Amino acid sequence: MEMLEALEASAYAMWVKESSTAYVAFLAFHSIGMAFLVGISGATAMRILGVARSMPLEPMAGFFPLMYAGFWINAVTGTVLLSLYPTKFLVDGTTYIKLAAVAAAMVIIVKLQAHVFGGGEGLDTPAGSKKAKMLAVALLAAWLIATVAGRVMAYSLTTKLQTAGAVLVVVVLALTIGYFAGRRFGWIESS
Repeated sequence: MEMLEALEASAYAMWVKESSTAYVAFLAFHSIGMAFLVGISGATAMRILGVARSMPLEPMAGFFPLMYAGFWINAVTGTVLLSLYPTKFLVDGTTYIKLAAVAAAMVIIVKLQAHVFGGGEGLDTPAGSKKAKMLAVALLAAWLIATVAGRVMAYSLTTKLQTAGAVLVVVVLALTIGYFAGRRFGWIESS
């Protein structure tokens, strides 16, 4: 704990915390990295699940290097942001939930890339399509958990639980409405 307190009080940490430009820059780059990583991988997962069927899936393979760049941007900026308040975040279970969800999402991205774009079964067979869709759903779930956990890290336990409950209700409602709207307007394929 003394080492964490020393890091939190270091000249580097104080400079970043007190410099509105440096702190905002790290937050901005973290958000940009999230947009690359979560946005593109989420769009790929949604496309695998049947959203925007008229858009070809194959060209999305070219975005994987950008996703991985987003991951490394987030790894660097996230480490910096974590190092500013290590005595708070490293003893908070929410931090570990977020990190586990990010790790799971990255494993799923690699598996999805290999399965769909890397010579696996892809979407050509019913079994391949089912596996791809299961990976896509798992990826979206991992990103939802990581995003909510990252967002609530700064709050009290009560606020974290309330936020998690609200997110759960909104996700269930959105999925229900999306399912019925998708069936009505033909966005979701009938099984």
